[in-house]
Amino acid sequence: MIVYKATNNDMTCTMGQGTFQYQLGVPATAEKSKCGDTGLHACEYVLDCIGYYSLGRGNRFFKAAAVGDIAEDGTNTRIACTRLTLKKELDNRDIAREAMLYMLHHPQRNGWQKSGHMLCVAEQTADIKIPDGIAIARGSSPRVSGCIGAHLGLIAEQNGKIVAAKLFDVDGKNILPGIWYTLDTLAEAERRQQA
Repeated sequence: MIVYKATNNDMTCTMGQGTFQYQLGVPATAEKSKCGDTGLHACEYVLDCIGYYSLGRGNRFFKAAAVGDIAEDGTNTRIACTRLTLKKELDNRDIAREAMLYMLHHPQRNGWQKSGHMLCVAEQTADIKIPDGIAIARGSSPRVSGCIGAHLGLIAEQNGKIVAAKLFDVDGKNILPGIWYTLDTLAEAERRQQA
């Protein structure tokens, strides 16, 4: 099962009554798994990790593989497992992409809206004013804005089905800070860039 794991800057996490040290590419193991109690914890939706480790505060985020005994408890998409391997470290743009892919693959699931330090994922309108921050707007007429260095996403849906999605960055040349982008205005900006 593909999941996401967040850690402290030194790749440690609290585990039960102690601390566990992760290593990239090295499988971590636990004897048993029970969400919130024992095992190695991760989330199916990368942005659910933000509730445990926020963006931009030295925390690190990884795409991982969970195997063995996998337990769920209905707390967001959190799981506990008996074997977890951190496969790839994610930067904030990667996190935005993985969040959008989750929504594309699971359009009917609730809990996709998130906000926090460096993060705004909301229905219809999202805005971020922190460089390297993430703003994703999802809805029938989504619009998004951000500062230079922000990662922006638009997800359009009709009748409960996602019909278009686009991830882009505010570079200050082609995509400008403080401008509200829709899929149409983004397409126009991309046409101007190619001309």
